[in-house]
Amino acid sequence: MVHRLLMPRIDPNVDEGTIAQWLVAPGQPVEAGQPVVEIITDKATFELETDVAATCRRLCAPARSVVPVGYVLALLSDPPDEPLPDVEEENRAVLEAYRDALLGGGDAAPGRPPITPDEGAGPGAARATPAARRLARRVGIDLEALCARCGRVVRVHDVQEELHRRGGPRP
Repeated sequence: MVHRLLMPRIDPNVDEGTIAQWLVAPGQPVEAGQPVVEIITDKATFELETDVAATCRRLCAPARSVVPVGYVLALLSDPPDEPLPDVEEENRAVLEAYRDALLGGGDAAPGRPPITPDEGAGPGAARATPAARRLARRVGIDLEALCARCGRVVRVHDVQEELHRRGGPRP
């Protein structure tokens, strides 16, 4: 049987996570309860455990990638030679739905309101995650300029990259 390891929703306000590092490799057996990946969110860093004993067959998201809740992170199987499904289309649909939600075009998850710009934000106001706004304010980065350059919602790693580009250390 093939098991999908999905990016979980660890908090109602967390819609994405960054793969910090994989703790297993394809072909490696894993036990139920074993940590398989370390994930960083705006609120916490945690190790995601598998709930099945199986073999890690495929890692679907490389380290340092940012993935939304519901994204298939890895495929595990028992027996280890079970044919694997193609999850690219499934992950593409999750990414598109997440992108639409960020731009205000749909729900981030069933039953959740669409993500909209900050209340009181005027026309042309930068779109950024709350953590990215706090960090940009703290280090003196102009979010509107950064948003214009990125062409999307600014995240913490975008602010960190901009600070590094300017010659400052990454916070």
